[in-house]
Amino acid sequence: MKCVLIGYGYWGKILERYIKESSFFKLSGIYDPLLEDKLEMTEILTDKSIECAFVCNPIDEHYSTVKLLLEHGKHVFCEKPLSKKLEESMELLNLAKKNNLTLFTDYIYTVSPSINEIKKKISVLGKVLYCEGNIKQFGKFYQNDNVFEVLGVHMLSAISYIFDSEIKITNIISKKKNFQGIVEIGSLEFKIEEIKGIINCSLLEEKKERKIIFICEYGNIIFDMLGIPTVSIVKHKESENGYNNKIIESKVYDEKNNICISLKSFEEHINNKSSNDIVTLNVAKAVEFIKNLT
Repeated sequence: MKCVLIGYGYWGKILERYIKESSFFKLSGIYDPLLEDKLEMTEILTDKSIECAFVCNPIDEHYSTVKLLLEHGKHVFCEKPLSKKLEESMELLNLAKKNNLTLFTDYIYTVSPSINEIKKKISVLGKVLYCEGNIKQFGKFYQNDNVFEVLGVHMLSAISYIFDSEIKITNIISKKKNFQGIVEIGSLEFKIEEIKGIINCSLLEEKKERKIIFICEYGNIIFDMLGIPTVSIVKHKESENGYNNKIIESKVYDEKNNICISLKSFEEHINNKSSNDIVTLNVAKAVEFIKNLT
């Protein structure tokens, strides 16, 4: 399928390589205002042989760009989040359905082998009682995007996906803003079903972290994308001397090919004429609430 790449920044350059390696997508050109040898947007919109587009431009430009593409009959793969406004996300998803097109938001944690293993086994240790997510690194810094929009959405999408449920933000704590008023460190308190939890986000940590701990009735389930293992399921059994730990699972899953899996998922959605609406909308609702609190 003939496609184009829109936006050639940090993530656009990474995505370009994977598109070129795909046997399904054929990259015909790139649009970015800063590129000299670029396609023109009018050319992309009017060329009917271009059937889809990968959108990697700034978040604030997602809505207008994606809307134009959908209006001109293009399938769209959009980097997360789709929009900072719930109303815009809903409008775009409805437009895709109306035009029988796929609009795929790249919540890459939902294709993670480790996350999908945990999704299958989330009830193995009884009810989940509490959840803690930690996502930290140094950078990337964007002029208009806070840490929740840059990093937090990964945790929101993963937790929402695991439970197949809407994640509701109840509070924002420990906010640290830069001189422009953009939050660079912060924690989100949330509730999903009857489970309470917290997501700690930071763009100012030297050590990179991608971790979710599910505290259950009979033990803990741990996702650690950068760890060995990436999935740990540990049962706590009470004894006369306290608690004994029994390892149910301790396994390293390959997390290095998730972009390939994401492109394959986009291909499958195109073939099935569907979109990944549920996670997209669940995250959009959370982002809208966060925006109102920050």
